[in-house]
Amino acid sequence: MLSKLTHILRLLKMRWTYGNYAYYYCFLPLQAKKIVVSVHYGRGYSDSPKYIVAELLQHGFDIVWLVREDQESSLPAGVRAVRYGSKQALRELATAKIWLDNCRQKYSPPKRRKQMYIQTWHSPLRLKKIEKDAENQLPIAYLDRAKRDAKKCDYMLAGSDFSRAMYQASFWFDGEVLPLGTPRCDLLLNKNPALHQSVADFFQVASTTKFALYAPTFRQEASLSVYLQEFSEVKRALQDKFGGDWKILIRLHPNVAKLADDMVYGEDIFNATSYPDMQELLATTELLITDYSSSMFDMALAGKKVILYTPDLTSYLAKERTFYFDFEELPFSISKTKEELLQQVAQFNERVYQQKVVLFNTQIGSYEQGNAAVAVAKKIQALCQ
Repeated sequence: MLSKLTHILRLLKMRWTYGNYAYYYCFLPLQAKKIVVSVHYGRGYSDSPKYIVAELLQHGFDIVWLVREDQESSLPAGVRAVRYGSKQALRELATAKIWLDNCRQKYSPPKRRKQMYIQTWHSPLRLKKIEKDAENQLPIAYLDRAKRDAKKCDYMLAGSDFSRAMYQASFWFDGEVLPLGTPRCDLLLNKNPALHQSVADFFQVASTTKFALYAPTFRQEASLSVYLQEFSEVKRALQDKFGGDWKILIRLHPNVAKLADDMVYGEDIFNATSYPDMQELLATTELLITDYSSSMFDMALAGKKVILYTPDLTSYLAKERTFYFDFEELPFSISKTKEELLQQVAQFNERVYQQKVVLFNTQIGSYEQGNAAVAVAKKIQALCQ
């Protein structure tokens, strides 16, 4: 009996110290100029919060970024690193005016009345159904966390009428959707030649290099079996069609990043899975090859080339997620074999593609203008006054 009581007391202490039971931090004063940021459960400086924070760095805010142990070096000067999931992280959250996240919060204290929680979400437009629309396919533990997180959320960001309606209908969300655009997509809409040079320097290639990016999404059964793994013919097809010297970057989804070590690389094929910011790769690349990743829509916003490689389309729909869009009606060429992919590259028609992309962006009601980060930063400044 005594051992059982001791166990219960130990659990209560752990919850009081580490979980959503850290009420005692809420007796500390709220700091009107403090912002606490988290992306992808402790990843470093990336996604939409990165670009919002960049606009706020010179405005006197105390900006805290919650990161895993190996991510501190990714943060710029002016941003404090605090270990994700730690007691200090709970303390920072409890005393911040603004919470900024791109995923459902996993560790947080009770939200206080004068605090504001802005959810940027990690994909401005999606192919795969999510949240309430995929309730039968998501773990119960995640659904519980998502519903609790939604109750705390004050604002979500939308870059299109489609996304705005989805957040209002499917995210258990009663706050305000801000139609300001997607900060992470600003980079694709605003040309920055220095960024191409930076990426070229990172991979130690010539500044004249043209990049193609292969970025498939993950499957629940983590395996390389359905991924494209040999790229010499793809490189040759790109050079024959578009000219120039092409290099191919391979970036696997964070959920299966460990599989990147088993891919084959070479003089013209580079492992980009650990590159800090996916958006920089998208902004630099001239052609994206993906399957069901939302990165296709980011590229489409900027009219950048996308070809889909989906050898497992039928089984994916059966085993993983259903889609928001009719796959065949997307503005992208679809290939189910490597031979079809090579053919799609050879037959790529820029004029027809651009017409399809413009029509698609019109149909979803896109209002991306390339100034979302500035607009959100101004909103945060107003909230902190």
